[in-house]
Amino acid sequence: MNTNLLFIPLKQSSVLDLGDELRQVITNNYFQPASSFNSDLIYITQLRNQVAQIKNVNDELGKTSQDDSILLEYLQVLNALQNKFSDDCVEFAWFDTLAYGPQGPYRYRSLKIEKLNVIYQIGTLYSQIAISESRHTDIGLKRACHYFQLSAGCFMFINNFLIETIKNKNDPLVLSIPLSMQSSTIQCLEYLMLAQAQETIWQKAINNNSMKDSVVARLSIQTSEYYSKALDFGNSSDLIKLEWINHMKVKKLHFLAAAHLRSSTIAADSFQYGEQVAHLRVASQAVDQALKSKKYVNSLVLEDLQGLADVIKVRLRTAEKDNDLVYLKIVPQEKELKTIIGVSMVKSIIPEAFEQKPESNTEIFKELLPYVIIHVAQAMRERQDEYVQTKFHTPISSLNNMLVKFLIDRDLPSSIDSIQQPENIPDSVIHHSQEILKTGGVDFIDKAFKELDKLKLECNHLLQECETRIDLDRSEDDMLRRKQGSTRWTRKSTDDAAQELIKKVDKMKQYLLQANNGDGFVLKKFYDIKPALDVYSSGYKALSQYIPNSQYIELPEQLSIVISDLRSCLARANTLESERKEFLQTLEIRSRDNSILPKLITEYNSNRSKYQTENGEFNFNAFESVYEKHMKLFDSDIKYIARTRDSQMTLEHEIDSINQKFVQEFKSLQNSSNEKRQQVLQYLETAYEKFLEIINNLTEGSKFYTDFIEKGSAVLQECEEYLYRRRVESRDLELAISNSFQQQQQVQEQNEQLSVPRNYSNDKLISPKTSKPGLWNPNSDIQFS
Repeated sequence: MNTNLLFIPLKQSSVLDLGDELRQVITNNYFQPASSFNSDLIYITQLRNQVAQIKNVNDELGKTSQDDSILLEYLQVLNALQNKFSDDCVEFAWFDTLAYGPQGPYRYRSLKIEKLNVIYQIGTLYSQIAISESRHTDIGLKRACHYFQLSAGCFMFINNFLIETIKNKNDPLVLSIPLSMQSSTIQCLEYLMLAQAQETIWQKAINNNSMKDSVVARLSIQTSEYYSKALDFGNSSDLIKLEWINHMKVKKLHFLAAAHLRSSTIAADSFQYGEQVAHLRVASQAVDQALKSKKYVNSLVLEDLQGLADVIKVRLRTAEKDNDLVYLKIVPQEKELKTIIGVSMVKSIIPEAFEQKPESNTEIFKELLPYVIIHVAQAMRERQDEYVQTKFHTPISSLNNMLVKFLIDRDLPSSIDSIQQPENIPDSVIHHSQEILKTGGVDFIDKAFKELDKLKLECNHLLQECETRIDLDRSEDDMLRRKQGSTRWTRKSTDDAAQELIKKVDKMKQYLLQANNGDGFVLKKFYDIKPALDVYSSGYKALSQYIPNSQYIELPEQLSIVISDLRSCLARANTLESERKEFLQTLEIRSRDNSILPKLITEYNSNRSKYQTENGEFNFNAFESVYEKHMKLFDSDIKYIARTRDSQMTLEHEIDSINQKFVQEFKSLQNSSNEKRQQVLQYLETAYEKFLEIINNLTEGSKFYTDFIEKGSAVLQECEEYLYRRRVESRDLELAISNSFQQQQQVQEQNEQLSVPRNYSNDKLISPKTSKPGLWNPNSDIQFS
């Protein structure tokens, strides 16, 4: 396009079978057949591919409006998809085109990022439509101005969204923001569009011969200010190329010069000839600076600049000559001139379509279950699993451990095994050996400790990464604070800004220290019983050799009865454990088979207004009644826990009473061989109890470190987002300081360049006295010629 304005090139995107991607998502995650939505899936694939095939505007008529409608239609489709699918359901790929040639593809698994890219495309398209409008008619200028404002509104919408995203500390999207969506880049494009919109207003004004110079001057200076803002943001962007930087710099100075040129005319009309010269000098300096940045700038822009420069130079020479020879007015410095106050006739206009909700009769996937229902069902399923674990598995495991400890504290069953089976291996020991071998024995524990070490290493790495991010921000902040000075570097220090994060990281460190101490205690416990576990794992022959035989003792009838009663109680204890194991297995099957999702679907379909507002937002609390009703499934099981606890207490009381009788009866009959055998059997029983404790400890340790990794990863993400926000904040503050310094420097340079000779600027001017020839002055000496 042959124009003195800039248009933004469209991004490029790969062709994507979006319908097939969504088909797989529906098949895998929804309890609905994907075939029910074939027409929607075909439609969305075609629409997405049309979006990907849109090219930059050329001179063909009618092409732009069609592309505009395609993008807006796809935007509405994305709004509908966000209500039905999770944000990360599909991966999209885009090429950035702002810099030198396409860069990418950059891949994003986010509907939000896809939506921002589409809005970006709409903004670029509006800029191209504006460029294609005729600027030789008032109607063309009006339409161009409107489209430039719409384009600016698109980029303002993107920037506002990014600001809100960055503020939201828990939004993972912060780390997925594309390079082309960085705030400096987007704001550069927004102000560039506003500058060009203002320029069309200025052009319409100068086409009107009756327009006052004061109005044109104010329009010009405002145009210059918009280009100045665009230039500032462009300088801090990684994507704005040098051609655009120079273009904006030239435009900024061009309109600055134009504003002072008009102001010089106003000054001349008011007989303020000194001010006229001053304004022309500022204008001349501005065009001189602009010509220094003409490299890579469009020839039409340079022609306009050169034409303006020629006019200014001629008028400046004429004005200076007239003032020096005729008017003899003091030429003020630039800072003494009356400020030209800009007037903005444009603003960023966000297209109405961005805020509109899809119409119910055209909404795609209308009958598809919203993904939020799936999400709620998954969350409630996790709550259900936690409920089963807390209310059933944990209490039963505690009861079993209490029972084992109760028996071991009373030397049972080793005390009666050493009497009844003086040479054979007791059944309880054989059972323990089988259980240990089934678990994996020593090798299993060794592997579990190694896995725990890997998890611990990952946790420590997470902690180190969190500390590194905070330390990195601290070092960067300290460096910039020393560079800029504490007076200008006014933002919070790292210790203040990251106070909450530092607390979290310190707490993470404490948790890991406590866990490490606990791991050491469990490891020592393992080494203490490792010899016994080796015996258990070595088979029947090794157990026979390890357990000493004892002498046969003839038991009195009363003691035999007591031992028989004890053996009967121990059998009941084994039965109690078996019943509990079977109960938990049945409970797991019932919990797995009773999904809450069908109930949520039924409730949602029966009364959608109860669970979803008119704005499409879901009332999650309304689903709580469905969950409470669903969990009544386990009411009878809660009663079982109470019954089995009562049964164990009764059994323990009975065993304790009978065991006291046994101890009293057996004291007189016990011999050294029997006592030695009992001690070994008791050691094996204790080792088995410790083995169960270690298995439980390792399971808890693994769960702790896994949870730590999950929560620590969230903290690390917070640290990443914090560091990103601080760097953005740092860049903005540096830019503000740099701009302030440059403005001060420019004012100082301009003052130096615009200063006039001393006899004009500092000394009072004295008009020469007139005298008539031929008259004698009495104050003069007498002279003879």
